[in-house]
Amino acid sequence: MTAHPRSATHTRHVATIQKKDFLWCLAPLVIWALCWLFLPEPGLFLYLNHTARLLPDIVWVSFNMLGNGWSAFALLSPLLVLAPRLLIGAMFAGAIAGALSRWPKHVLEMPRPAGLLDHSTFYILERPLTSFAMPSGHTLTAFAVLSGIYFAMDRHRRKPFLWLFLIAALGGFARIALGAHWPSDVFAGAALGIFGGILGGHFSNHLPDTVVQNTSWLMRLIGFGAALCAYMLITTKIDFKIAEPVQYLFAIIAIASVTIFVWRSFRLAKQLN
Repeated sequence: MTAHPRSATHTRHVATIQKKDFLWCLAPLVIWALCWLFLPEPGLFLYLNHTARLLPDIVWVSFNMLGNGWSAFALLSPLLVLAPRLLIGAMFAGAIAGALSRWPKHVLEMPRPAGLLDHSTFYILERPLTSFAMPSGHTLTAFAVLSGIYFAMDRHRRKPFLWLFLIAALGGFARIALGAHWPSDVFAGAALGIFGGILGGHFSNHLPDTVVQNTSWLMRLIGFGAALCAYMLITTKIDFKIAEPVQYLFAIIAIASVTIFVWRSFRLAKQLN
């Protein structure tokens, strides 16, 4: 047999979606069911909300930022330089999961804790939210982008990065700690987020190598998006006033990443010329 050379559009990754990957989506729902058996709502929410007071607000606000699109993109912007394919997986995962969350939120219109419980019985940071509880959009975003990174990796390299799911879980727990969501909202958001992460990672795996190079139109567009995230984080309040220092830190990360990305792009363009 004659070996054929790789084409310019060859996809580096060969990983495909396997049925067992979707079992990840069931994990949050199984944990939710087990929790419900021992401590149903609203007891579970109140217990977790009160327990979270062991740590200061800034801790939970920081993890909460993982669920905001602007801040999540800014935090992950170093992947522009380090691993662009993983960043693309995270971005597409977030977009897919975000689209999936719109329908249940507006159809179910389920009340949040502040819409049912006496506000004196649990902790709420700043303005209470009362409606559109299920699923938690912040949790969904956190799980989508981080699992998008995970599933965009080569299958045999994923295991050391299981900690990404722990970080996403802390982002979801922050919504309970800050009084914004029921645990059921968080678990549902996690399940949908992982589903989006699987699809986003699969899409990223099958992009041609030329698309993830610094000089491609997609990467330039993503670089512009990272710069826009930095601008939004500097000029706009994201969720909570107390989060401003974290916003500025994430903005600095995005600015540094875009600067390095632009420098490398110009350097590569000169080499090609």
